[in-house]
Amino acid sequence: MNAGNLNLAIEYAYGPLPRVWRDFDMTALVEAISERFPNWRSAVQEPDWSADDVLRKVQEILHFHALDEANAEMLMALPPQARPKDREAASEWIFAELRKRGLETELIFARRDGNTCGEAALDVVRCLEQAALGLEYERIGTRVARTWRNRVLAERENAG
Repeated sequence: MNAGNLNLAIEYAYGPLPRVWRDFDMTALVEAISERFPNWRSAVQEPDWSADDVLRKVQEILHFHALDEANAEMLMALPPQARPKDREAASEWIFAELRKRGLETELIFARRDGNTCGEAALDVVRCLEQAALGLEYERIGTRVARTWRNRVLAERENAG
């Protein structure tokens, strides 16, 4: 058990719904893990990490997803023609909007990786807008998780 595996599982199950990351229920996740793998807390793979350390790392990942989702929501409040079109412009708009709203903690997180907050927010916008139209659009993380799972299952099937 490690945070990477849990992150892949969460990404695999992701569905493009508003507030999915901000309303994510960690208690339900822990209950689901415990139901399927009752002894998971003793199976932590990271040296010197406890199960609580793994859960804290997953919570951190979810927090970043939630911030990207909140930034996307701000962008979606703009008329489509007024929205920034590229990641740099989106990042600068998000930085300015967070400063304007006095959301200093969110601004620090938004700046964590340079201009990637704009790219992530635009990706969430595309995902939610496509879903609203009934079209499938997967985030990069979701595509990676699903591709990885399909390959592992195919390898097991071929080996067995």
